[in-house]
Amino acid sequence: MSIKIEIKKRNKDYGLLSWSKEQDFEVMTLFNKSDYLTFVVDNGKPKRKKISYKYRRISIGKKTMENNSKSKLFVLSKSNGNIKVSFE
Repeated sequence: MSIKIEIKKRNKDYGLLSWSKEQDFEVMTLFNKSDYLTFVVDNGKPKRKKISYKYRRISIGKKTMENNSKSKLFVLSKSNGNIKVSFE
């Protein structure tokens, strides 16, 4: 299962991965409603991140967003118990 999430200006400005209310069920299902998960962004080092379900966001870093500034979508998928974040 993979989820595609549109990258908006605020995602790039603040280094956030955020999703819409309509995608809540898909995201919560993928994350198993866990408060913390290990994320692998662009085949980098795995990092443990806190998930804010209230604000529907995860901080992935401003530099990561700057390095992928031409991308239009986040693609989230589960791989080896980690959440893999890639860009399209």
